[in-house]
Amino acid sequence: MSLTFCEQLIASATARPGKIAMTRLGATGSESTTFGSMLDQIRSIAWRLEKEGINFGDRVALMGENHPQWAMIYLGILYRGAVVVPLDPAGMIETLSAFVENSEAKRAFIAYGSLDKFRAVCDRTGKSIPIVAFGVIDPAQAEKNHHELFSDWAGTPRPEGFDDARPPAKAGDMAILIYTSGTTGVPKAVPLTHGNIVSETDAVEESMGFTEKEIILSLLPLFHAYSQIVNLWIATLIGASVIYITELSSEEILRGLKEGRVTALTGVPRLWYLFHKKIFDGVRAQPMLVRKLFSWMMGANGFLRDRLGINAGRLFFRQVHEAFGGNLRIAASGGSSFDAEVARDFHKLGFTMLQAYGLTETSGAATVTRFEDNRVGSVGKPLPNVEVKIDEPNEEGIGEILIRGPIVMPGYYRNPEANSEAFTEDGWFRSGDLGRFDADGHLYITGRKKDIIVLPSGKNVYPEEVEAQYSHTPLVSEVCVLGVHDPESHFKGAEKLVAVVIPDFEYLKAQNITNAKHEISFALDSLGRELPEYQRVRDYIIRADALPRTATRKIRRFEVQKLIEAEGPSQFSARDLSQFKLTDSDRHFLGTDAGRSVVSVLSSHLKQPIEIHPKMNLELDLGLDSLTRAECIVGLEHLLNLEFDQEKAASVLTVQELIDLTAAQITGPLKVQGSESAVINWRAILKSASADMPELQPILKRKPLMFWFAYLILRPIYWFARIFLRLEVEGIEVFSTLKPPFLVCPNHQSLVDAFIVCSTYPRPVLKNTFHVGARMYFEGSFMSSLAPAINVVPVDANVNLVNAMRAGAGGLRAGKILNIYPEGHRTFDGMLHEFKQGAAILATELNLPIVPVALDGTYKVLPRDSSRIRLAKVKIRFGSPIYPSGDYQALTAELKESIQRMLDEGRENTKQTK
Repeated sequence: MSLTFCEQLIASATARPGKIAMTRLGATGSESTTFGSMLDQIRSIAWRLEKEGINFGDRVALMGENHPQWAMIYLGILYRGAVVVPLDPAGMIETLSAFVENSEAKRAFIAYGSLDKFRAVCDRTGKSIPIVAFGVIDPAQAEKNHHELFSDWAGTPRPEGFDDARPPAKAGDMAILIYTSGTTGVPKAVPLTHGNIVSETDAVEESMGFTEKEIILSLLPLFHAYSQIVNLWIATLIGASVIYITELSSEEILRGLKEGRVTALTGVPRLWYLFHKKIFDGVRAQPMLVRKLFSWMMGANGFLRDRLGINAGRLFFRQVHEAFGGNLRIAASGGSSFDAEVARDFHKLGFTMLQAYGLTETSGAATVTRFEDNRVGSVGKPLPNVEVKIDEPNEEGIGEILIRGPIVMPGYYRNPEANSEAFTEDGWFRSGDLGRFDADGHLYITGRKKDIIVLPSGKNVYPEEVEAQYSHTPLVSEVCVLGVHDPESHFKGAEKLVAVVIPDFEYLKAQNITNAKHEISFALDSLGRELPEYQRVRDYIIRADALPRTATRKIRRFEVQKLIEAEGPSQFSARDLSQFKLTDSDRHFLGTDAGRSVVSVLSSHLKQPIEIHPKMNLELDLGLDSLTRAECIVGLEHLLNLEFDQEKAASVLTVQELIDLTAAQITGPLKVQGSESAVINWRAILKSASADMPELQPILKRKPLMFWFAYLILRPIYWFARIFLRLEVEGIEVFSTLKPPFLVCPNHQSLVDAFIVCSTYPRPVLKNTFHVGARMYFEGSFMSSLAPAINVVPVDANVNLVNAMRAGAGGLRAGKILNIYPEGHRTFDGMLHEFKQGAAILATELNLPIVPVALDGTYKVLPRDSSRIRLAKVKIRFGSPIYPSGDYQALTAELKESIQRMLDEGRENTKQTK
């Protein structure tokens, strides 16, 4: 007869009483508990529960952050034969109240930091549940609130013979009642039996190779089943040690890995994604030679592992492995599907990433990958004695995953309707997840059945697959792809793909990126090129607030979708400004000379008055685009008679950072120049722009040889385009009706745009045309000398937008023709992107016309993600001049409409001629 869980617990602790079972790393040192002491405290808690009237099968609530005492309370409740009801300390009071009422908990063990919340739960339910406080606690506070203490319970003397008696629970008895996080919004109570625990523990231990020598770092919240498998069940029964840390910061995690000499780390995918991001952000910051070497070494180690079975990761990437403590042997992920590319990167770095798949209803894991059969991207094969099959697979072999075996719960607690939906007639559990098996029996997860987005075309989109692709940019930290009602569709109930994106503000700051929305849209468009057409996202919602997630870091899709449908995309993207509450410290900070000046200037540029908070983001909370932000910077310089370092100013993301930058520039008594309420606008900024600017001198000098050099380059390009790209040009005669200065504004499709468009210009127009180009393309001796030859003024607009605008204005005042692309970035599919107002500002303030240019086809000739020229038809149409009316926004809209109209007409004509 096999031993029960509690009997195995006793045998394990008795066999190694002096070995350390748990260690908590605190701020001032560490505290350790041996297996002998752990068993002693577990038994005392079990006896005290019995003494206090907790009978066999009674439910006991347990809520708090991870702590050795949490583990011992949990095991003590099981030893008594009572049922643990683990609760999320971050849960909402309304939700926790429902759980407590449903479970009929008779006693509660609550961490000190959660006492106030649990008292509110008791008040809401009208129940007076006795509480034992544990964790980092102030005994005086606990006594004042009439709470008993963990130390008293764990030290309770036991009657003679208690330790010799067999713990009462049998395999079929309920051990835990876990309330699922519910990404669909309907939490259910999952009862797991002592038999479920033993079956899961035995199967995972055998499949993943855990030994008593393991040192495990506890990171995942213990109230979740996946965390309990390794930290509580396996570690306890095989005699492994567990390390607990005080907070889930990157510094504490790395400290735990190193000081604890951790050999096993289990986490949800998001944890590993953060590790991955930290590694590769560090690599991206290195010189190009180092980046190339790192990439080559990854490729080499991947080849050695795949072809020869040799892992040189610790040799090639010693620094990376040492960051994980240098002893990590088992790296496991579970809780949701894992990005195959991230898994592959860890594989190349020398880590063996083991994947697990399962649900709370299956005791945490139903399949795992093995060391000897680790198929990257899959979640492995079923555990021993567990059956997994695909129900009604489609032509790709994808269908719902069904599971059967001793790890599956007996049925939802007091919920017959849910049970009838969850189980087939022959006892298979319906997971609600979609997956497929490969030819060798490895399972691959493709998404959630309820999350499938069905497009009007009939195509099915699995959002997790799309999210994995769009997450491959360092600009974003979170992505959630949803199907949202499409009001423009003719089909009733039709949905379109929308991505909710949370920027990575640390990366944006490091890269001096202030126009986050524009840069993120560009990056996501590029990534979308690698997806099938029907999976590409067209609409992005850039949001500052984190997305709502479950305990295992799964996105609560139903909640996000509900909010978008209720508030609309624009309102959902806006942060709830009511969360910004000014403290006395904030008011003092805003009341300083720098703070008052910044608030005054920012307020004068806001569309509607709000109470400014230091933590507000300039773009996402205050709505300042790059042009308005530049106005604010110049306004501060003018107001305070100072000059900012433009690179530092470009890296500012929040109000607090702008105030800190301003305060650092104020070295003496504040000298306010003019009224604080005076608004510095683009008219004032561009007033100083003239032909005398040093940046313009190289392009203004007479250089006939340079012009003929450029002309002789462009003429072959023109004839190449006419012959091989079937170039069509319309409306070129518009230039005969205009005299410089004026602006020419084409849409932007490819890197070849400027060459092809300029190759069509008459010689007088070409001679007077100039461009303000990104400095990064004209670095080095050759490119810097080429810039004046082709009339380019190199300016880094991301860092110094004001200089770029002044250079444009100065060249125009010198009688030149400015070629400027209002979109800023190239399209990947020929569709127009958002137009910036830079061209409209220059045209308006200098009272000059704009020639709109519709350019079509170059995105096929040299796509954004390619370096290979393809032969495709190109059409250029020059439109009638547009004259400014005084409104930047209206002129920008008119320019975009004109180009869109010409594109549509050109494409319609092409269709008719086919």
